Amino acid sequence: YGDDQMNDARMALMTVRAAVDAGAVVLNHAAVTGLRFTRGRVTGADLKDSTDGTEFGVTARLVLNATGPWVDHLRKMEDPNAAPSIRLSKGAHLVLKRTRPWRAALATPIDKYRITFALPWEDMLLLGTTDEEYEGDPADVSVTEADTAQILDEAAFSIKDQQLSRDLITYSFAGLRVLPGGPGDTSKAKRETVVTEGRGGMLSVAGGKWTTFRHIGRTVMNKLAALPGHPLAEDMEPMNRLPRKLPLPGIANPNAVAHRLLIDGPAPGPRMAPDTARHLATHYGSLAFDIARLANESPELAERVHPDAPEIWAQVAYARDHEWAETADD
Repeated sequence: YGDDQMNDARMALMTVRAAVDAGAVVLNHAAVTGLRFTRGRVTGADLKDSTDGTEFGVTARLVLNATGPWVDHLRKMEDPNAAPSIRLSKGAHLVLKRTRPWRAALATPIDKYRITFALPWEDMLLLGTTDEEYEGDPADVSVTEADTAQILDEAAFSIKDQQLSRDLITYSFAGLRVLPGGPGDTSKAKRETVVTEGRGGMLSVAGGKWTTFRHIGRTVMNKLAALPGHPLAEDMEPMNRLPRKLPLPGIANPNAVAHRLLIDGPAPGPRMAPDTARHLATHYGSLAFDIARLANESPELAERVHPDAPEIWAQVAYARDHEWAETADD
């Protein structure tokens, strides 16, 4: 098999954008405060806009709970006696400046079940990951000092000390794996998808991996179509008629996009920096031309967000206007 890299945030956004192109309505920062019931069946949700406090509701033929680490929180809204269906495992990572070229994907066994990685990532070195059970609020997950020490210590099995200086750490991030519920070490748990139907008819799905996210989606849609009463619209295309390899928005050869960005700069005016062109082409595909257009129209948006990184302010404006960004975290 072959290995490749993807930016999970960009993949998620382009999947959402594809859904919008197909007719979906997207609400960012809309928290579920309760479920609506009709004769014991879940028929909608009460929502609150966490940016301004506005409260409203949505009525639906069916409700699919795909809230990741919060999936059991919503299941408890449906049935206060619902048993846990998942458990959470935290994975932390460090990203360091490189002291020398790094092109290999290095995997180092730590024990019988775990390996640690050292990967090239955006001209830097990505280290990790950890794997430990997490029982706190999913919104509070973060990289701790213990995580940092563990990652550096484990990387030292394979990497020279001068490449692991704490002064080289550029940033860190952590996330949560959603695993099937059960006893034992999280590092030994299978990365499987958990699908449950609650007493109110709400279907809940959690877990799995990016490598199978479309397969998971098709599986869930088939389960929704088979629910009692067949609540999906009668005019919906059967799953077996839908394309299996529909490309996401912006898909394009990044080398070709980067080349066009470099030769199609404003005239007169400064050309786009090669690292910025490569960054935009890799992360946005053909949509990079929309960002370049913003930078050409407003030169201040062509400035770098940070002098040591390729991102430009036009990406911030684009995220605000086209990708539902409401906060600095977005």
